Amino acid sequence: MINLKASLANLAWGTACQAARWRMSRALDHPESAQLAVLQRLLRANAGTVFGREHKLSYVKNARELQEAVPIRDYDGFEAWIERVKAGEANVLTAEPVLAFERSSGSTSASKYIPYTATLRSEFKEAVRAWMGDLYAQHPSLMGGPAYWLISPLNHLREFTSGGIPVGFETDTDYLGAVERKLASWLFAVPSELSQVQNLDESMDLTLKFLIKQPELRLISIWNPSYLTLLWQRFLERKDEFIQTAGRSVMHPRDLWPRLKVVSGWADGAAETDATKASALFNHAKFQPKGLLATEGAVTLPWGRGPGSVPALHSHFLEFIETGSTRALLVHELEEEREYEVLLSTSGGLWRYRLGDVVRVVGWQGRTPRLRFIGRADGVCDLRGEKLNPRFVSGSLRKLTTGFAMLAPANTAAVPHYILFADHSAPDMAQRLDERLALNPHYAHCRRAGQLGPLRVFVITEEPRAAYLRRCEYLGQRTGTVKSTPLHRVAGWETWFKGNFMEDA
Repeated sequence: MINLKASLANLAWGTACQAARWRMSRALDHPESAQLAVLQRLLRANAGTVFGREHKLSYVKNARELQEAVPIRDYDGFEAWIERVKAGEANVLTAEPVLAFERSSGSTSASKYIPYTATLRSEFKEAVRAWMGDLYAQHPSLMGGPAYWLISPLNHLREFTSGGIPVGFETDTDYLGAVERKLASWLFAVPSELSQVQNLDESMDLTLKFLIKQPELRLISIWNPSYLTLLWQRFLERKDEFIQTAGRSVMHPRDLWPRLKVVSGWADGAAETDATKASALFNHAKFQPKGLLATEGAVTLPWGRGPGSVPALHSHFLEFIETGSTRALLVHELEEEREYEVLLSTSGGLWRYRLGDVVRVVGWQGRTPRLRFIGRADGVCDLRGEKLNPRFVSGSLRKLTTGFAMLAPANTAAVPHYILFADHSAPDMAQRLDERLALNPHYAHCRRAGQLGPLRVFVITEEPRAAYLRRCEYLGQRTGTVKSTPLHRVAGWETWFKGNFMEDA
């Protein structure tokens, strides 16, 4: 049975996506010219800004001149300009006004504030439409029913900067284009306004109540696939109540959504295990790994049936630094099986921005490399999307202790969580650190969603630094190169250190 309203909405959106799909298809054979056009567009629009004048962008004509004029920076390097924008100053990083800021996890501070302009939103839209145009072509049956989209993973009360600029958009549809916003009520199985519900249990219950009324559901698009398994667990916990609403016997997701065709979610890096579980649970649908989309910009998008994803050639200007090198390369200069860190220049005002994500070339689409996300280059730990940065963790630990203290993932657990390894204990140590880490909005969301379990404290009863050094050597590091770290991404320290968990001590 076909859902007529959803079919009409899909037809309209699919038609709107075809131009972006055609542009991407053509650009895959000409990545260099596609990227040069993006760079020239950015330069024309923003050379007259405060940042543009300071870096003499009006004299820049190509990628090499940009690399000479603008140094590579991370968020901390842009923070002074961003603070001016937050205060309400115009024409600082972008000539067009900033519509809103999006929060992401920071390094020295808990949050980064990423400026969003209308053109930056259009750059995201270009990537999403190219992806959806290709997805419709691969799976025409998606046209027959609605889709569940979880676009913004962070539920938070809307706030404003000192200059009156909102932080976050009102609803999920604000991230999309005008066509998508008009079609949302027919296209989306769950109303976009639900993203503003603050209570997680209430949000999941409402989501399920909408979804179980949609037997024609064809597409699920989420971020971390662990959310799907949590959502199903929530259904099972309240199965009797939900089954009354569904009006039929339910043993498996296919009983509720028999015509589901595609599940889209993270599947690379730390999300690989969760993707495998979600794929097994929803095994009647194809699991498509998402491309690399960050708060700052769209790096890659799913395309065709090959490994990895293709660069978003028409969205932002992309550069890549090979591991162990300082020279920035362009898309068409990458080599197969090499790994690279990503740099972005976007219409949000970030120029040669060090994203911190590492990708590997895993194949080719025309003359364009296909890329797979490998992990983080900056020591960030990202079990479930929490993006804990060592510098941020270090600042949090300094508020609690001056002794030995290191945060690391638990070795094995039904629900992933972190362990604080310390040479002493203090009352409420776990709770106090958890509250500090929750200043990072991504960590706070993962804790609220149950994607991360409660933090635990392991009290070390031996000399911790010597034991730490021995394991680092065991892991393959040379003695002279071992550095202490507030956040270690390798699990299993609870089986290495001598001591006890605080609740067991």
